[in-house]
Amino acid sequence: MEGIVFTVGCAVPVLTVSDVKRSIEWYASLFGFKADPFPSSPPYVFALLCRDGAQIMLQGVGAKGGDHQLSRGVHDEWDVYLRTHGGNLLALAAAAKKRTELLRGPERAFYGHVEFEVADPDGHRVCVGEVLPSDADVPTRKE
Repeated sequence: MEGIVFTVGCAVPVLTVSDVKRSIEWYASLFGFKADPFPSSPPYVFALLCRDGAQIMLQGVGAKGGDHQLSRGVHDEWDVYLRTHGGNLLALAAAAKKRTELLRGPERAFYGHVEFEVADPDGHRVCVGEVLPSDADVPTRKE
């Protein structure tokens, strides 16, 4: 790409899901994302989720064709990392815990972020992290 000048605005995760409507509802209720689905009425095959400049795309498994395998159950790798600001990560984790299982955390990672993890209805692992003061009452993650 020598000599070509361009700017990457952001990278957007594209998650393959079994039910776009169900995933829209999950991301909206847990994290407050707003959806722009396609087509305009169900059954949806695609949606762009937006909040505070962050985006996640949801691709219905049937929309791509073929035999794409969904994440059956939870795996160890992150599919989405939501970096938050404002100092309310612990309150967000407490609210999330009322709606879904926390897979990990909140706890401080070795690189300083305080994080918690959840899995969406298709098993995509979502990590939510924020830099909190060192005196925040959270355990340190054991690696």
